[in-house]
Amino acid sequence: NQNVRSLCHQQTPLIMFGSYNERMYLSEISGGSPMRAAFIPASFPGAVIRRHTGTPFMGYSGATYLIQEVCNALFDALFHILPLGSEMDRVEPTLARGVSASNASWSDEAQDALRELVQHQPVLLQISAAKRLRDLAEKLARQAGQSKIETDCVNAAAKELGLGVVAV
Repeated sequence: NQNVRSLCHQQTPLIMFGSYNERMYLSEISGGSPMRAAFIPASFPGAVIRRHTGTPFMGYSGATYLIQEVCNALFDALFHILPLGSEMDRVEPTLARGVSASNASWSDEAQDALRELVQHQPVLLQISAAKRLRDLAEKLARQAGQSKIETDCVNAAAKELGLGVVAV
């Protein structure tokens, strides 16, 4: 259980099958906010209480149930990933490449830190996390008057976005 718990904290899954224990591990991560991971009961007693056919995934009805739950979890994940129209109107517009957005170069250490942080995000979130992290790191470097993006800018951007910080 400790291994499962630590993996939930280190590499939060998008969808997790399990028992009440795994559900508690996911709720520890969320801290009262909507969970990033969808939980699908796959062990007793939760699976029996939710389903009248008995064991969670046996036969045609079990396969149907499983597909429905995974599809619902993916739609829920997209709902939490995609910004609302009102949120999109409040953010700064994306700078056009070549204007003044990404003329700064990146150090190898900063690129490694970016990859490390993005790698620990759920698969569906990695592209948007990478873009947000890259844009904010470049913005912080411009504000600091730096011509090269360094690890400190990446870590500051990651901290501001709530993605953690790469250990040195």
